[in-house]
Amino acid sequence: MPIATNNENVLNRRPRLKEACRQLRGMAEELGAEAKLPTLVELRGQLGVSMQTLSDAVRELEKRNVLHSVHGVGIYVTGQKQRKVTGSVGFLAPYNMRPAENMAYWGTVLAGMRSAVRDRGYHLLLIDNSSEFEDWDKIDGAVLCDTHDPRDPQPGLPQPPHGFLGVAMLNKVQHFPSVTTDDSDGAYQLTRHLIKLGHRRIAYLGALHSGLFQLEQRKKGYWKALTEAGIEPQPRQMRELMRRNEWDDLPDWYRESGEYSMRCWMDEDWDELGCTALVVQNDNAARGAIQTLQANGFEVPRDVSVVGFDGLPAQHGEPKLTTVQAPLFDVGERAMQLLFHYVQDPTKVPPDVTLPVNLVSGNTTAAAPVLVSE
Repeated sequence: MPIATNNENVLNRRPRLKEACRQLRGMAEELGAEAKLPTLVELRGQLGVSMQTLSDAVRELEKRNVLHSVHGVGIYVTGQKQRKVTGSVGFLAPYNMRPAENMAYWGTVLAGMRSAVRDRGYHLLLIDNSSEFEDWDKIDGAVLCDTHDPRDPQPGLPQPPHGFLGVAMLNKVQHFPSVTTDDSDGAYQLTRHLIKLGHRRIAYLGALHSGLFQLEQRKKGYWKALTEAGIEPQPRQMRELMRRNEWDDLPDWYRESGEYSMRCWMDEDWDELGCTALVVQNDNAARGAIQTLQANGFEVPRDVSVVGFDGLPAQHGEPKLTTVQAPLFDVGERAMQLLFHYVQDPTKVPPDVTLPVNLVSGNTTAAAPVLVSE
């Protein structure tokens, strides 16, 4: 859970001080350990704040061991010191892991992390992006999972300080080693599966502009499979999985998104496109899309084959969804194991790890209907 601190409360009450701290921290990270900062007068001009706010910001960062002042000489970036072992590690978690629809997904990831932590005598702290977090010196490191959608009004993950030991999970985070699943290969397998069934007009429903590594890889795998089969990818056959802020508190917002996005597509040019198969970003959204297709007289898979991604909740309910199963327990466990290796020897940055995924056949795919003249 997020940890509130007195320092955090001070910064929240003084937004200019908070912004000055952010800029000074960024400057310190750019300059590097033991570098000397400009004079206070120069910093005041660069940051555009009062001398009092600037002095307070320097003191706040001295408390956090980011800066240190040498009287009569100047302000310096604090160098690397012997790390203090706290006995705690963190999980920087996305805000959207809260809704009930995601508990099977995130519960499996957390189970893997807890498996790695259990025998080491460590405490695992959950830190999400619903509030500020500043107590970085109270944890030895953290697993970071950045799934922040730029359309989401919630803030992104808290930014760790320079030199903090972390391992990214599921999505890559700059400057951190990562544990990801082979999402590109997963989407490739799904699309190839549909092509082998005779489908040529294969649509894609997903977040097309999120910039997230994980989702970009799924889109890439879909595109690659089509290209290799001699099928020219059509941008019109790719549709944005819509997001609405009012869905945030719904127990099943991905399903709502799949249902709504598919309904909008059908109101526009779905019939004109003549697609006989649909690749969807994840399983819950796929089930929502199936709901819309069925409500509009399409039978799945007789008229339209549909595939999802992730594999945890997909096998519950009818029809049984064809999907890709991601090893979510292994992702959580491996990420935490890498973090412990990193904490034990911060001089050895762990290599990136990519875990394989497997296609799981269900009842939502079938041979392409011989209805469309190519």
